Amino acid sequence: MSANVEAGTAGEAAGVGEPIRSMKGEPETVFSSGRKMADHGNMMSQLATQLRTIRDSEMSQWRITGKAAEKLRSSIGDVAEWIAVAGAIYGPVGIALRDYGSDTSGCQETLNSIALQCQERWTTLKDLQRDYADGEAPVEGDDDYDEQVEKRQQLEADIWDAQDAWGEVAADWNNKFVDWRSVYDQAVTSLADPDLEAIRSGDKLPGDGASTLYPNGDPEPGDVNQGGAGDCYLLSVLAGLADGDPQRIRDMITVNPDGTYTVHFADGDITVSSDQLLDNDQADWVRVIEAAYVIHEGSYEEFDNGGWPHEVMEDIFGHGADKKDDESGFWDFATGGNDIDDSYDEMQDALDSGRPVVAAATHGQLGFEGGGHALTVTDAYEANGEQYVVIRNPWGHNNNHQSQITDAGGVLNDPDDGYFTMTMEDFSESFSDVAIANR
Repeated sequence: MSANVEAGTAGEAAGVGEPIRSMKGEPETVFSSGRKMADHGNMMSQLATQLRTIRDSEMSQWRITGKAAEKLRSSIGDVAEWIAVAGAIYGPVGIALRDYGSDTSGCQETLNSIALQCQERWTTLKDLQRDYADGEAPVEGDDDYDEQVEKRQQLEADIWDAQDAWGEVAADWNNKFVDWRSVYDQAVTSLADPDLEAIRSGDKLPGDGASTLYPNGDPEPGDVNQGGAGDCYLLSVLAGLADGDPQRIRDMITVNPDGTYTVHFADGDITVSSDQLLDNDQADWVRVIEAAYVIHEGSYEEFDNGGWPHEVMEDIFGHGADKKDDESGFWDFATGGNDIDDSYDEMQDALDSGRPVVAAATHGQLGFEGGGHALTVTDAYEANGEQYVVIRNPWGHNNNHQSQITDAGGVLNDPDDGYFTMTMEDFSESFSDVAIANR
């Protein structure tokens, strides 16, 4: 049977009134093209900003004065506005296409798989109905009348069973189609944004520094959604920095006139281009720092092999982190304690001053086997005499670990966005290391 289900060959989904069929788009291509558009929009916007800076500068330093300077300034300004408009359109359109391609890829694959099941069961149902219509009704008085009746009744029962079997998968296709259409509608809505329409029509000019690096205006923890790379040690720190000191993220990245990005680490600058960014569904500022950190670590294999959050803090800030652990010893007693359960006040002080705090489960706690996992501490507070800690998973969700987290005393956000809350006592038992960035 063909893997492509044409409309009309598998019935109609009752809920949405759509003919069941294969979805023939190419989400991966849309995602890739959209991401390139977003990158190009960002480059154009940054170039426009550079040109505006030149336009507004004192041109006498280049020995250009008088009418020549005014004419050059006007020409540069015109070019800057044209490029700014192009960038302001390319950027959001690219983001909309990128997000649509990413969000519909798995959905479309499921839709097409269900459509095949619908087609198979629809064909079975239609064959049975045709057999029933073509068959002759039992003739009373025939020697095999009772056998004819039994056969006819069995065929009717088979039709009902086939109808139910088809209806079950048709309902699944209907529900999945609703999910797909919701993503489609969201993409269409974003493309019809009033600000975008105003820029298209020329009624509004984009401001300085428009950039797809920061899709939500400022870096925020929700921009971090770990993909297939094993870099939770980096992403958990970046999410904490975005939460407490987003300007530090902005200061880390310089967009160069040629469209490349320079990331400023404490031990030196690293420049990357758009084609070096990792292929994952995160905000571009995250992908830029990831790409630079791959180079910083020497290879993708080293980058992907895991690491320690306190080392990332060293690389970003130039000074180390206070590293707490779950194993007390003599020097802990002598120095006043360096255990996790002693760290509440220090974590709260760090978070209040915008410094990231990261907790690692390295002994299989919360179900994080295979080397462990690093998560961001985003808040520490007291309520009714009890100390609480809020934690965010850099995955952006806690899939396959919800039960382990709740069994350990954690309270998950609903819907699951990667955040959960624990008492300080449960927290200290659920994590083996905590890194607190120093001032």
